[in-house]
Amino acid sequence: MTLKDIAKEANVSVMTVSNVINKKYSKVSLDTIKRVNKIIAKHNYTPNMTARSLSQKSSKIVAVIISICEGDEQENYLENPFVSTIIGITENLLRQNGYYTMVCSIQSFEEIMKLLDDWNLDGIMFLTPVYIREIENYSSKIKCPVLIFDGELSCKDVISIIADDEKGLYLSTNYLVQNGHKHIAFVANYKGNALLTRRFNGYVKALNENGITINKDYILEHSPNYEEGIIVGKYISSQLKEVTAVVTTADICAIGIMEGAKLNGYDIPNDLSVIGFDNLKLCSYVTPKLSSISQQIDNKTKIGINTLIKCMNGKKDIEKSIVIDVSLIERQSVINLKNQTE
Repeated sequence: MTLKDIAKEANVSVMTVSNVINKKYSKVSLDTIKRVNKIIAKHNYTPNMTARSLSQKSSKIVAVIISICEGDEQENYLENPFVSTIIGITENLLRQNGYYTMVCSIQSFEEIMKLLDDWNLDGIMFLTPVYIREIENYSSKIKCPVLIFDGELSCKDVISIIADDEKGLYLSTNYLVQNGHKHIAFVANYKGNALLTRRFNGYVKALNENGITINKDYILEHSPNYEEGIIVGKYISSQLKEVTAVVTTADICAIGIMEGAKLNGYDIPNDLSVIGFDNLKLCSYVTPKLSSISQQIDNKTKIGINTLIKCMNGKKDIEKSIVIDVSLIERQSVINLKNQTE
């Protein structure tokens, strides 16, 4: 079954059939639309997407690109609940708007350029990208709209959406101080990572404002994942016993820290208070329930993707530099030391 076959059976032109398939109804009568759609349904006709891509110069494909760090080549990034949550929301929203999601991981900027050469993409979303400066310098040569998720760019042609990361760690650190904690550790390998550095700056700002001297021994430069969190939890509970609280840059790391400390006999939060970042659903699945910084992941993703869709549809004068507010979600993983001394 081809467009010509449908046109012949419906007694209309091929152009009319094409207009119906592409929902260009302005020049087609309602009776003709119903007649053509009935024939399409009867024959289970599916348009050839490759042909449509060539004729319309639109593939309806949006690439979601995940950067792989050196040494993580074998890692399954979809096991990370933060990544899988964002991709799930992205795919759902793109599908509702008639687009297809292509998820791919890259290890170098050269792979990004090859991807752009090999595929006719309608849009690109970089999820927590590593090659920010390269993307910024190359953006003028990218022919489709680009969304940088969790990356801050000065380039006006690229959509960038971030959370107020510094405020997030300021809130979590300050909250611990207000609950009587003075020996507070920070966990993340922030050096060279703009996002984690912004969060580290929030930690430093809160300590400075409260007159607490920054102890370099409390800055634990570990990757903010579950496995490294366990290592940190074990270390704090055996080597840094004066530390009463920890702020992290990811919920999954915070959960690992709680587990590592528990393995050494710690009671959470009585022996160690912990605050995460992201406010993923799994915060309510652990014991005790994890207090966390909410960066409104659902809303953040929807705003970013909707802005990308507007750009793909040719909309102009759109705000492309977006900062999402954050808030502290209190649960059960922090103890008030002031209550213990009263």
